Amino acid sequence: MESAALLPDVAPALASPSSALPPRAEGTGELGMFDLILRGQAHLTEVLRREKDLPVTLQKLLVLSLLGLGVHGLVVGFAAEALGAQLFEGAHGHATLWMPIAFELAFVGALCVCLPSFYFYTQLSGLDASFRLVTAQALRAQATTAVLLLGVTPFYAALVLAGALGLLQNTNQVILAGLVIPFVVGLFGMHALYKGFCDLARVLPVTHQRRGGFLRRMVLCWAVVYTAVAPVALYRIGEALSHRI
Repeated sequence: MESAALLPDVAPALASPSSALPPRAEGTGELGMFDLILRGQAHLTEVLRREKDLPVTLQKLLVLSLLGLGVHGLVVGFAAEALGAQLFEGAHGHATLWMPIAFELAFVGALCVCLPSFYFYTQLSGLDASFRLVTAQALRAQATTAVLLLGVTPFYAALVLAGALGLLQNTNQVILAGLVIPFVVGLFGMHALYKGFCDLARVLPVTHQRRGGFLRRMVLCWAVVYTAVAPVALYRIGEALSHRI
């Protein structure tokens, strides 16, 4: 009798095999993606594995990247005008207007320039990742950096305010800090990239076996190439925009 009474409770569980599967997260809009980057990097890896959803996911990551870079560029440009400092040699115009554009074009543009190299290093490491997945991973690192920049920028704004009030004598160092912060925060983006590839390495096909630590070397190559291109792009684009805006 007792076993018969348990059958109604057991039957629904057996009748729905989907109950054993992990629930699929819903709502990965800009706010949802923001939350994934901050607290759900492991689940973000699962989202990036859905090839059919990658175009939409790439757009959301790009929006967050542009948002964080634009806000930080706005504060850096305002700092240059408030402190009467020069961002680049020969720079003119209103830095508050052109610096956000320069940050967005430089960092995202450098990412686009480096994508073929990123894909080459990924294939060289033995991971058979598609070009779209490599692009998604690159934007993941960029978006992670941009989101963290949104958290760091208020502290930098306080530093700018201290310089404007005369509490800091060397204002050039304040401007330099604003230009360097994205690269320092970018280390956390590279860490997210590395952890993402560690998770993907368990499911992606391996074309050839590599020695231990190959993922670290691959991510290091990504970082070196990007760090070599982005500062030059920021300087050149900022210099060009300063003469037009």
